[in-house]
Amino acid sequence: MRTDPDMASAVAAIRTLLEFLRRDTGETILGLRESLTWATDCLKGEDSSVAVSSGGELFLRFISLTSLEHQDLSRCKKVMEERGELFLEKISMSRNKVAKLCHTFIKDGAKILTHSFSRVVLRVLEKAAMEKKRFSVYVTESQPDAAGQQMAAELAKLHVPVTVVLDAAVGSGPIRWRSAPKLTTSPSTWWRRALSLCGCTR
Repeated sequence: MRTDPDMASAVAAIRTLLEFLRRDTGETILGLRESLTWATDCLKGEDSSVAVSSGGELFLRFISLTSLEHQDLSRCKKVMEERGELFLEKISMSRNKVAKLCHTFIKDGAKILTHSFSRVVLRVLEKAAMEKKRFSVYVTESQPDAAGQQMAAELAKLHVPVTVVLDAAVGSGPIRWRSAPKLTTSPSTWWRRALSLCGCTR
């Protein structure tokens, strides 16, 4: 992912598992499945995101189904590799497919609320912007990693009006939403700002 920042974490996880599959020296299908389960757990330890977790689980399920069809280990691994590459090929095309299907739901004058950073959502909004649609986006800051700031930066590059709002302010409704403070804001200021946006007092 360092060499290709646009690669989805789920795709990176499955590519890693495929490479692990190729290098595995186990002698039984059960041993292979246990090794891949261990590798999946290691990936989750590095990145606990839902994308990595679901990608790993999908791959393990795929392994289980293949092992039922082929009892011979070498044949089973070969089929797993072939299907894994096909699976990756389909995944790589899914983002553009989703963007093509979903951007039609964005109408002129729309105000869109999105959470955190998502490459799929960004691609949909990018497609809508390319179609010359006029819309604005509210994105939650998404603490603790502030991924919403990254989403806002990408939308700004597309010249899409974007406002980053505090996570705590979402429930107060769009009329009271204001821009989130910069990342350098002190925790006490964060707290006071969140309370004021929610209509609360200390």
